[in-house]
Amino acid sequence: MGATALAALVVVALASGAPERTSATVELQVAPRGPGEVSASPAGVDLDGGNAAVTEPCGKNKKNQGGSSCRWGYEQGRTVTLSAKADSGKSFVGWSTPDCPGTGACTVTVDAGVTSIVALFSPLKLGVIYSDDDAGKVTIDRSANSCNKDDPDTPGNADVCWELAPRSEVRLTAVPSPGHTFKGWNPGCEPTNAPTCTIVVNDQPTWAGAIFDNDDPPQLPTTIKVQFRLAKTGNGGGQITASKLECGGVCTAQYDYGQTISLTAKADNGSLFDGWNGVCARTETTCRFPVGPITSIRAQFVRDAAPPTTPGGLAVRSATRTSLSVAWTASSDSTGVAGYRLYLNGTAAGETTATEHAFANLACGRGYNIGVDAVDPGGNRSPQATLTAETRPCALAARLAGVGVVYAGGRTVVVKLRVNRATTARVTLLRNGGTVVRVSPRVRPGTNSIRLRVPSRTPAGVYRLSITLVNPDGGTIALPARNVLLRRR
Repeated sequence: MGATALAALVVVALASGAPERTSATVELQVAPRGPGEVSASPAGVDLDGGNAAVTEPCGKNKKNQGGSSCRWGYEQGRTVTLSAKADSGKSFVGWSTPDCPGTGACTVTVDAGVTSIVALFSPLKLGVIYSDDDAGKVTIDRSANSCNKDDPDTPGNADVCWELAPRSEVRLTAVPSPGHTFKGWNPGCEPTNAPTCTIVVNDQPTWAGAIFDNDDPPQLPTTIKVQFRLAKTGNGGGQITASKLECGGVCTAQYDYGQTISLTAKADNGSLFDGWNGVCARTETTCRFPVGPITSIRAQFVRDAAPPTTPGGLAVRSATRTSLSVAWTASSDSTGVAGYRLYLNGTAAGETTATEHAFANLACGRGYNIGVDAVDPGGNRSPQATLTAETRPCALAARLAGVGVVYAGGRTVVVKLRVNRATTARVTLLRNGGTVVRVSPRVRPGTNSIRLRVPSRTPAGVYRLSITLVNPDGGTIALPARNVLLRRR
C-alpha cells in the first residue's frame, strides 16, 4: 500500500441546534475494490457528472479502480439498496459496514453529509514497484497467481504483481542483485527497514515499494479517501476515542483508504462496554482496523444490571467488651466494586471501601447479627454475607443480696449471692480468724442461694462471713465481709 498521510479530520456535528444545510442533497460514496460492480436502487444523481441521473453501475467501466470511486447524490434520509455483482469467474466478498453482513444486498440510509460504502471483490491485486528494476527483485511467501497483463485491472506500472484474496496478510522479501543493496520499503509494508516485510491486501491494487541502493523511494499511486462513521448505541453511557477523534454520540471522519485506526472504548460508571458489532472481539475495549474495508462501526454500551458477588469469608477479627471488628474477602463485579455497606442487627451501620470494619459502642457480653453487602457504580447490591458474633463478657460483678440463718433441723447460714457471670464462689464462715465452715460452689448469672451448714457444737455468737469469687478474666474478687449472728438452737 502506498505511503499515506493522515487525512484532515472532519467531525460532523449531529447535535440539535446545528446550522441547517443549504441543500437537502447528501453524498453516497460507492467504491468497488476488485473485479466487480455495484448498482443502486433507487438511482441517485452523479455528483461528478453535473448531477445527471446515474444510468450504470459503479465500476462498469473500471473507472473506479486504483484511485477513484462513484459519488452519488440523494435526498437526505433516503434509504438506498446496493447490489454487488462480481465479474465472470470472480467473487464478491462483502461490504464495508457490519450493518450489511454477508454477500446479499446492502440497505443504507444516507443521513449524513457523506456516507461511504466499499464493496470488496476477489481477487485483489498486489503490485510492487522497484526504485530500480535492475537492482533486485521481490518474492512472496506463498503460491500466488501473477497478474494477467491483459486484465484492465492490472496496474501497468508494477514491476511485479500478484492476485490474492482480500485481507490476505503476506510477507514480501527483497533480494538485491549482485553489486546492489536493499535499503528499505515504502511505508505500508512493515517493518520498513528489514528485507522481509508484511502487508495486508485490502485495496485494488494494494501497493508496495522496494528501495535499492541509495535510490529515492518509488512514487506509489495514491488511493481514494473514504468517510468513516462511528455511532454509539445501547442504553448505557461511555466514550469512544481515537487519534484526533473523540465521539460521545455519532461522528464521521475522513481517512485515506487502508489507513489503520485504533478506537478505544471507556464505559461510564454503571455501564458496560458491549462490543463493536462484530468488527473486533466483544471483550476488547480497543479495536484496531484499516479504514476502507470497514467504513462504519457501532460501539455499544449497556447499563450494568448485574450485582457484585457476595463478600466472602466474613469473620470476626477481634472482639472487646464494646467493639467487634470483622473482615471479608473482596467481591467482584464487571464494572468494579464501589464499596460495602455494613449492617448491625438488620440496620445499616456504616459504609467502607475497605474489606474490614469495626463496630464500636456495643454492649458487653451480647450477641449481634452482622451483615455486609457490596455495591457497584450502578447501585446494584450483592446478597449479604452474615454472621453472629458476641462482644467479650462484661467484667465480673457480684453483690451480696442477703444473708439469713435457718434453724430448722440445725443451723444453716443461707447466703444470697448475685453475679453477672458464671464463676466459682468461696464462702467462708469464720470466728476469731478460724474457719468454721466453707463451701466453694459454682454460681450462675443471677441470684444464687448458697447454704453453709454450721456444725452442731458451734457456740452461739457473732461470726464473720467472707465471700471471694474467681474472676474469669484473671485473679479473684473479694466482697466486703459481713457479720452473722448465730443463736443457740
